[in-house]
Amino acid sequence: MKKIFALIIALCSLNFILNSCREDGDEWADGGQFSYTIERDQNFIEKAVGESNQFTFNVKPTYDYTAIPMTFKFTTSLNGVLKLNGQNLTANQEYPLTNKDNIFEYVGNVTGSHEVKIITKNSKNVSKEETFAFPYGTSEFAHTFTGGNGTIYQADPTNYSMKITPNPGQPTTGYEIRFNSYSGDIKLNGVAVSTGQFYPLPNIDNFNVVLSTNQVGQGVLTYSIKNATVTKDYEIQQTITKREILVESMNISGTTVFPNTAMSLIGVIKKSPITPNTSVQYKTWISSASNNNMAGIQNTNNVYVPYALGANGSFTYNFNAVNVGTYTYNIQFKDEFGNESEIKSYTVKVENALTIANSAIKLSFLDISNYNNGYVNHSLVGAQAQINASAGTTNKISKIVFDCTYFYQGQQKNKSFTLDYISNPQQTVDFNNGIAGSEQLYVGYNYNISNMNVTNGSYTVTVYDNTGATTTQTGICYVQVN
Repeated sequence: MKKIFALIIALCSLNFILNSCREDGDEWADGGQFSYTIERDQNFIEKAVGESNQFTFNVKPTYDYTAIPMTFKFTTSLNGVLKLNGQNLTANQEYPLTNKDNIFEYVGNVTGSHEVKIITKNSKNVSKEETFAFPYGTSEFAHTFTGGNGTIYQADPTNYSMKITPNPGQPTTGYEIRFNSYSGDIKLNGVAVSTGQFYPLPNIDNFNVVLSTNQVGQGVLTYSIKNATVTKDYEIQQTITKREILVESMNISGTTVFPNTAMSLIGVIKKSPITPNTSVQYKTWISSASNNNMAGIQNTNNVYVPYALGANGSFTYNFNAVNVGTYTYNIQFKDEFGNESEIKSYTVKVENALTIANSAIKLSFLDISNYNNGYVNHSLVGAQAQINASAGTTNKISKIVFDCTYFYQGQQKNKSFTLDYISNPQQTVDFNNGIAGSEQLYVGYNYNISNMNVTNGSYTVTVYDNTGATTTQTGICYVQVN
């Protein structure tokens, strides 16, 4: 029995160990969650001793590169110098590999095939080894350059100081340079040049090439240098960093407004790195609308419009709310290189400030005259009013005023009636009732008045809200004599 129990324990332990190994091994597997590959240059032509080999070394991880640090070290079989970002590196010393995309530079100091091994390792202990072979030999001349260190942004003019060193006994004149390919502008000794043709180099000890490009990412200049007997090919690799256009602040004048309200977006736009060029483009558009009306608030219909920023990057855009609805309103910016900013979005509700659905009023008059003895007593005793009005969600009705005109004995008369809600503003008013408001029209003895002559006129009803806004409606002011 004890043997059976021991066997069960042993099998369980073995299963645990195998599962643990399988889990740990996931980090090392090609498809594991912490694996990566290296994208690199492969083949290198022979260079003269002292000339530079630039080569790409890009890490392609299956994980968030910034969250899992990576280091590297290198060895070389012969005497040479490896550089990264202009820094001379020491063999067998570990360095952080901060960026995924890199351009290394190797210079061989002796003839022969230089075998350089670069070993990378992330913090999950996943490692890779890449081997590079750089052939170095003797040549009629050697070409070297300095420059291009540090961050290069779009359109930055990047200077490279160049020289040609002929081997002893070789000619020192008759050298020419041809630029074969580059996605940007090239200047040689301050003068713009074209690709595909040779230019003389009268001073091989010191000549200057300036490159600028709007292309983001890794790019390369290929060029050739020749003398009377030999032509040699070279390249300069670059990593161009994208410029940014940043919405530092952007405030909308209101998110609940009324139709035909003048609105604005006011903010600050910054370019990074800073440039003296204040030109930008902006566009606005509605991405959703409760009424499917993509013109319910004025916008540029998702089309970019040129704009010159003000002092310190200030920006102002004026537009109008048009139709009632709830909208998602967006604004975005673009710089002179085509780089776009983040999108700023706002939920804007356009609602009616005040509305009158319907209204009516009838004036009541009293005639208690005795025309036999000439006694006349005519009076206005009040009105029967009806109104259905409503405010928006951010305002309330404070009062309603009916201004009425009618005709008594052929003469126009005016009378106003007020519904007062100042102390208790209302969201909606549905009123259908009498309104007090008596007025004596005539009392006395007058045989010239045979009966009360009063006829219809007109009215204007005005609804006021607690923000000072108003809306009106007009109609016939009816009269009734009792």
